[in-house]
Amino acid sequence: MRSLNLKIAIFVLFQFLFFGTLNAKSAHEYAENTHEEIIGIIKSEQQLFLSNPEKFTAIISEAFSPIVDFRRIAKNVMGKHYKTASNAQRNRFNDAFRSSLLNTYSKTLVEFQDERIVVLPPEEIAKRPDRAKVHIEIHTSTKKYKGIYSMYQDENSDWKIINIYIAGIDLGRTFRNQFYSLMEKNSSDMDLVIKKWETSL
Repeated sequence: MRSLNLKIAIFVLFQFLFFGTLNAKSAHEYAENTHEEIIGIIKSEQQLFLSNPEKFTAIISEAFSPIVDFRRIAKNVMGKHYKTASNAQRNRFNDAFRSSLLNTYSKTLVEFQDERIVVLPPEEIAKRPDRAKVHIEIHTSTKKYKGIYSMYQDENSDWKIINIYIAGIDLGRTFRNQFYSLMEKNSSDMDLVIKKWETSL
């Protein structure tokens, strides 16, 4: 079940970020503006994934690169181990983590075809105008999941996701726990851990 929930979390994360350049007045409006368009794109690109998965992943990568700070996310996943890693190791893990997210997302698109995402009204006024928590519901053909986007507004006034919570899963913490577990099981051998992450793609 946690595996399914994690796939859903990754799915909605990338749905949200796909139209990161849209200009919306609030985080909630931004979320509402993106979801219907994303569903349409997923359906139109479904056949491309089946016929040419590598090309599909390349298209996804090109679309996400300008609007997703993979390096920042990868740094958070490495956590305390980031300081002890060399620049080369940081770059290798950044590339591996980026590829793992894109590949997982591409495969997840095949599994979810009847999903619907509902953005719920704000529950409270944000303490800071550049921070927001957007509550959502993900409706699949068999179940309904609750989620939260934790968001911030960057220097260009574009809304970006800091983290995402789906059905009790903290996506950022889940990936960090995976990285820490690998470090523990492999005697803190950073190169070996990164290699294992690369080969798991």
